[in-house]
Amino acid sequence: MIGKRADGKPSAWAARSDGSPELLMNFQDGLPVRLIATPRSALKTCRTDEKLVRVVERNVEGFDYFPVIDAAGDTRETIVGLIELVPFMQGEPPRGRVRDWMGPLSEDSLIGADASILAFVREADRHRCRLVVSGSEVSGLVSLSDLQRLPVRAALFAMITHAEITMASAIRREFNGSDAWIERLSPSRRSKIEDEKKRSATEDTFVDNLLFTQFGDKVTIIRKSPLFNESKTAFDSEMRSIQKLRDQLVHANEYASTRATAEQVCRTVRSIDRWVGWLSSWPTVAAQIGGK
Repeated sequence: MIGKRADGKPSAWAARSDGSPELLMNFQDGLPVRLIATPRSALKTCRTDEKLVRVVERNVEGFDYFPVIDAAGDTRETIVGLIELVPFMQGEPPRGRVRDWMGPLSEDSLIGADASILAFVREADRHRCRLVVSGSEVSGLVSLSDLQRLPVRAALFAMITHAEITMASAIRREFNGSDAWIERLSPSRRSKIEDEKKRSATEDTFVDNLLFTQFGDKVTIIRKSPLFNESKTAFDSEMRSIQKLRDQLVHANEYASTRATAEQVCRTVRSIDRWVGWLSSWPTVAAQIGGK
């Protein structure tokens, strides 16, 4: 949508306000999972025939997982599985060898080095550790704890920004470009938006009025629509989680410092996927269904 400045001329800023899935995908491709992986040369490993108690004793760094290696008939060590050490870090480890407790390699334990970071994050609470594959070799390891790394922060912020742009586009479609959406906001929020508009007009940087709204404003506008036919309870709950993550990213706060918060990030990313998919065709689909 092309907005207008105070002098009536088209605003270039408004023309660039609509995002596209292709742009987001291109950005994600520029943030591959290898950027957050621990390289193979730095991995701590254990052998299939080692006693589990000895492995736990030497895990002084407190790593959640060790790759398991076995001799491949020559000097090169071949990774044959993963063992999760978290269950054994407190109390006396059970008897037995690593091979008795390890998980063998499978598709769920592997991810390509060029896969996007978000591809890992989407499943990281279900597959908390994955070996990174480059060509025919394992080149590193990525785990749930890596969600705190800087490239993940960039990928998440881009995803949430895209979600907010998608909400704005949905609102524009519903109101056919008019500013009547402002009637769904509280008097205090309307006043703040009007103040922002006046400052912008004074500085001659006028843009589409919807761009003056905050994330929560867009949520309110969509939820109050008579065409909204999804669960408002689920929408509100998941949007609160998305906004909380957004605020943590904006203010450089910790957002995945514990296993519980990291797993919540994964669930939030999947909810963003669902709502962006739904909003991408809303309210057109909703109106067609309602008209039948």
